[in-house]
Amino acid sequence: MKFRLFLITAALTMFIFVFSACNTTDYYRDRAVQRARKFILEEEKSLTLAQQEYIKFNKPVIMAAPIFPEYSSNSATCGTISHVCIAWVLPGEKNAHVVFGASDNHLRDWTPNRVIIKRYDPPAHKYHAARNAAIFFAMNNFLYLSDRQRNIIRFEVPETIITDYKFDKAKLASIKLSEESVKSLVQITFVWSSIKPEHKSFVCGAGAKDLGGWRPVFGGETTVTELREKFLAPISFGQNITETEEQERIHQPQKKVEGETQPAVKEVKATGQTTTTKK
Repeated sequence: MKFRLFLITAALTMFIFVFSACNTTDYYRDRAVQRARKFILEEEKSLTLAQQEYIKFNKPVIMAAPIFPEYSSNSATCGTISHVCIAWVLPGEKNAHVVFGASDNHLRDWTPNRVIIKRYDPPAHKYHAARNAAIFFAMNNFLYLSDRQRNIIRFEVPETIITDYKFDKAKLASIKLSEESVKSLVQITFVWSSIKPEHKSFVCGAGAKDLGGWRPVFGGETTVTELREKFLAPISFGQNITETEEQERIHQPQKKVEGETQPAVKEVKATGQTTTTKK
């Protein structure tokens, strides 16, 4: 009987301790949110009245990451110092209004440091998978390229464009794609700069418009003029590519001079060799 009473008492004590700890955490979290709310309303002068009211009466998102990951543990201990961001995503806005500060994981000493306006894009998993597939294809097939050019393909952020190359039937069969299935896919080409003037390295493939299931088909070295002839439209996947004059030359076709004959078109093979055909 006494042992049973001891167990009940111990269980109640533990429950009270855990409940108090949770309440303490909620208290510090609420206090941090109030500090962040006051700070952003005082510091961010561009907020409209409706946006200010939204921040006053809506819960924010709290994000945290350890400042020194190598010294932190998996448990939420008060000894782990973290970057703690308290953010509101205002209606109709793509950017989040983030109040940055640092504290332990219980937020007991969190104070606001600055307001940051930042856009949080979801990770581009499909883009990176397709890009890696394009790089792998180039490394295994473009053996004639110099080490410098191969490093450009490995480390440079490529441009992505929609093209209208004609796929070889045998090549499609080798990667288990039929001509019928390709019709429902989008032809997306990865393009890198080249050490040769007025040239580009590229890998052309097909997949969904968001690059889901994208597979490389062929590629090689080509001139900017030839690539422009196959160009349909630019397409971005959040790789933060800035438009350059060199890329604009791909997008903007040159004006045809009256009486000028069209040059022969070269069909680029996966081996990098070219064959010339007349238009």
